[in-house]
Amino acid sequence: MRLRLLLPGSSASLHLFALLGLGGCCQAPPQWTELDPITVAVGVDVPVDLGVHATGDHLSFRAVADPGVELEVVGDMLHVTGVEGFDGYSTVTVTAEDQCGQTAESSLSVRVSDRARSDACVIRLTSSSTAGSVAVAGDFNDWSTTTDVMTRQDDGTFAIELQVPTGDYAYKLVEDGAWRCDPEEPAIVCDEGQTWLPDCPADGNACNSLLHVVDCDRTQLSVDRLSIDRSAAGVQVTASADRTPTAPWATLDGAPVEGWSGDTFSYSAAGLSRGRHTLRLGADGAEPLYIPFWLDDREWATGVMYFAFVDRFANGDPSIDGDEFADVDYAGGDWAGLRDRLDYLDELGVTVLWLTAPVDNAEGAFDGKCDSTYSAYHGYWPDGEGLEEHFGDDAELRALVDEAHARDMRVLVDWVGNHVHQDHDDYATRPEWFNDRYICDQDEDGDGVTNWDQRPETCWFTSYLPDYDYTQVDPLVESVDRAITMAKDYELDGFRIDAVKHMPHSVFVDTQARIAAEIEHTAAGGDEDFYTVGETFDGYDRIAAYLGDAELDAQFDFPLYWAVLGAFGRHEIGLSNGAGSLQAVSEASAAAYGGAVMSTFLGNHDVPRFLAHASGEVSSAYGDSPCGNDGLVSPDQPAGWAEPYERLRLAWAYLLTSPGLPLVYYGDEYGQPGYADPDNRQVMRFDDELSADEADTLEHVRRLGQARREHPAFALGTTVDWWENEADVWAYARAYGGDAVLVVLNRSDDERTLTNGLAFAGLPQGEWADVLTGATTTSTGDSLTVTVPARSARVLVPR
Repeated sequence: MRLRLLLPGSSASLHLFALLGLGGCCQAPPQWTELDPITVAVGVDVPVDLGVHATGDHLSFRAVADPGVELEVVGDMLHVTGVEGFDGYSTVTVTAEDQCGQTAESSLSVRVSDRARSDACVIRLTSSSTAGSVAVAGDFNDWSTTTDVMTRQDDGTFAIELQVPTGDYAYKLVEDGAWRCDPEEPAIVCDEGQTWLPDCPADGNACNSLLHVVDCDRTQLSVDRLSIDRSAAGVQVTASADRTPTAPWATLDGAPVEGWSGDTFSYSAAGLSRGRHTLRLGADGAEPLYIPFWLDDREWATGVMYFAFVDRFANGDPSIDGDEFADVDYAGGDWAGLRDRLDYLDELGVTVLWLTAPVDNAEGAFDGKCDSTYSAYHGYWPDGEGLEEHFGDDAELRALVDEAHARDMRVLVDWVGNHVHQDHDDYATRPEWFNDRYICDQDEDGDGVTNWDQRPETCWFTSYLPDYDYTQVDPLVESVDRAITMAKDYELDGFRIDAVKHMPHSVFVDTQARIAAEIEHTAAGGDEDFYTVGETFDGYDRIAAYLGDAELDAQFDFPLYWAVLGAFGRHEIGLSNGAGSLQAVSEASAAAYGGAVMSTFLGNHDVPRFLAHASGEVSSAYGDSPCGNDGLVSPDQPAGWAEPYERLRLAWAYLLTSPGLPLVYYGDEYGQPGYADPDNRQVMRFDDELSADEADTLEHVRRLGQARREHPAFALGTTVDWWENEADVWAYARAYGGDAVLVVLNRSDDERTLTNGLAFAGLPQGEWADVLTGATTTSTGDSLTVTVPARSARVLVPR
């Protein structure tokens, strides 16, 4: 018999009973185990097997419910469906009756949601809170503090099952009436005025947590275990699917591999080439898994990063050159030209290649500073998700990444997440995704403070660059998703993130959460670091505020940049003579960032070239105006005498023998001239285009770069001052893992001869060779004497 009763709003009962010979002798009455709470929705039938929760002789079941649900009992199965228009909790009382008429009751808590649809998925949230009561409030229940109350479990934790459509939702926990973010959820979204507080204090002004609900109709794949064995050049991977996958597949570096058995994947390999590899797993209807790993022993800290400003580096394909008819326009550089010059970078000791943002940029000429017009040659005005046609096509970008990887170079690209160009489809179709139009360099409030400081996270850089409003879930999730998709698609190894202090912490927290889960697979044992380095043009505290395991791996060390420039380029501070010296700032930087592998630099695309400072052509350390009497100033020219290049070589000797990931901004390896932007972006020169001083400087950097690649002590280990307390001389030593280096810097106009001990600095006795000249010197017992010419350096390693 099959009975059906609709219960629109009052208590009702449904009785199914089979007479099965009452003459038998019954034992104990029926017994129930606890029925777990369920969530139901209109049109969604949720079956509950009563037979597994009740024991007794020849049981039959009946049920009665409070308003809000529709019931049907068929045999041992109870079918529960929500009634349209009801949103809340209902209770179903179920009765088990044995053949002797003995009965026992149990209750089933039912959450009814009129927001849940047939595409909704049941998700389970847990909390280890010690509060007396915990509720979940968020976008999915109109921030109600009473609709979704968690249930305390036997182990003392709290849990709740919610039926929520696929999507992303801001939420918080409500513990004994106090609001807090969920410390067990890594992703966040911050309302205006909220602060990222990772410890989620109760009633603190913390950002909201961000819940991602996957499409439960699609097969979900996960990495369960990942072990990268670099000593054996191998990898072991175990993965699984939440159901038996249809047409599962797997590839290693594009070649099919075996490993699927039912809903489990297992793969092990050894003796692979010591380079970069990518394992991908997938199935019909499933989001593929992406598992990249390197089998070399390179550390980010022991490398050298090169910023190849693509448009100005090398023209490899003149057929794609284009003119946007701007005063400052494209110069023809492209990915093909860069690919042709990878050997040049390899000779410099480059291990990390940073590329201009590859996404499509705005077409045309736009007003800018100095009454001049500008094209988007720099890559910071994105207007679409395709590739920039001035740089090349998809095949060319992939070839560049592949060939860089073949030379053991990691590849980073610029990620421009703060804004788009006004021609971007996001702004055309979803203008509500963007902040109100306050231009950053304007003083909207008339108080003498521009929007750079009044509204740093919401102002527009200029009138045609709309600024994303990341207090909204949709643009935040979409922007991060685009970045992660690009990283996976083009097999990138990191991001340089533009304009960090102009975006909320949520951008970096959510990006890192996705990286950890989908690229690094840290929870499964992965240890391959996808390097994120940010640009925050500021001081120690502001820079450090965005660092940590949950945000950025690193930032560019601007305080150290000013010190390097002041010590070598402008001679405004001393080398090792106490407070304010390069030695003191180096120590301060080492202490300021919590051990992060910061990127150090002596120039980039936002500041005048080092050589312009060293030549005395720039009056301010922060750069002079690029505007002349009629538009932009005339381009800077190479220095005509030796000393500016000697200063540059000293700066490189320091930077390339110091901790961090040193950056070479294209052309600085030989002394490219240039005033402030845009003059600091002149076209790269090579080979016989260089002067004798430039060629000597290039060779100097090559030797340092190659030595850094071979000597971990250039970057790792404790720095010991070997000679100090002088404005014009500083020497320091470092030992690490059997390797050692002694660096002597002399910026004075006189030759200097220094003698000191070795053991106190952890250095070995014996013969030492200068990586710059090849000259050798031998210690006398524990004493070593080093002679350094004027405005020169010695970089000694033991032979």
